[in-house]
Amino acid sequence: MPTLRKKTSRFHINMDSALARAMMLCVGVLITGTLGFTWIEDWLIWESFFFTLYTLTTVGYDDAEISPNGQRFAAFLMIGGIGSVSYALSQIVQYAATKAVDTEKRMITKANQLSKHCIVCGLGRTGFHIIQRLDDQGVQVVAVDSDEALIKKARDRGIIAIQGDATNDDALIYAGINRAASLAAATSSDSTNAMICLTANALAPDLPISARAEDEDSINKLARAGASSVISPTRYGGEGIADSMLRPSVAEVVYGTHHEGDKKLHFREIPISKENNRAGLSISTLISMHPSIAYIASRNTDGQYTMRPGTEHILEDGDFLLIAGQNQDLAAVERFDPKNQKTAA
Repeated sequence: MPTLRKKTSRFHINMDSALARAMMLCVGVLITGTLGFTWIEDWLIWESFFFTLYTLTTVGYDDAEISPNGQRFAAFLMIGGIGSVSYALSQIVQYAATKAVDTEKRMITKANQLSKHCIVCGLGRTGFHIIQRLDDQGVQVVAVDSDEALIKKARDRGIIAIQGDATNDDALIYAGINRAASLAAATSSDSTNAMICLTANALAPDLPISARAEDEDSINKLARAGASSVISPTRYGGEGIADSMLRPSVAEVVYGTHHEGDKKLHFREIPISKENNRAGLSISTLISMHPSIAYIASRNTDGQYTMRPGTEHILEDGDFLLIAGQNQDLAAVERFDPKNQKTAA
């Protein structure tokens, strides 16, 4: 890899120097032409510069009066100058194309360095909201979209974005699907989301996939295509608005409809395992350590839920604990290590 970086660095230096030489060549031709016509035709600098541009751009001379010596000089300028300008333009086009390819390679390289990240397919408004929420939780994200403008917008925001069709294997492989923690199919097309689910499921059968459904009739189809969960923004938004009309206080806490400060209730899914020293804990122990947290449910390895687990409920290896509270309190639970706590005590 260090050798590759050195080669890439030398390539950039060569490209930059070639572009600089091409630009200097153009400037040199303009200066030569301007001084040549000024000396031969005894014109003003501006007239000579303007006539040089006439010559290089092949616009034509119309009725311009020029001496035989000037004509010979113009012929020389046409042969040498137009070739020089053409070379410069080709270098500029090559430089721009190389920059675009290099940017894509850099994004792929960054994605290759990630693991346990989330892939978001579709960079519309929903996609950007998903990325924002994941970023707020400190989750690394790779976005995939075929729209060049949306890709640029994402990259300008510091998002690792791969330009490509998320229904194709290559785009998802470049995004690191074999190392990802989950994937969201969030385009505005249900058929495209279904194809993304099928492709992702074929490449990574155990990967959790969340899909967006514009049409509620597509929910079951997306589930059959491999989506682990299907969300309808229309239904979710409608329920939120209805709740804000009927139960504004509840909506303020659950949906965050109040815009002054963070009064929204946030949720977390806490993994229970022997590795994180949480297996064997009781709810009463957690309550004593984190009294401001609401303990919503516990899910065991069979997928069975215990709603509002009692204080004597024991958490087992492989369980997940669903909790709710303010962000700072939830973060404290996520960092909590009973072994270190006891040691510190």
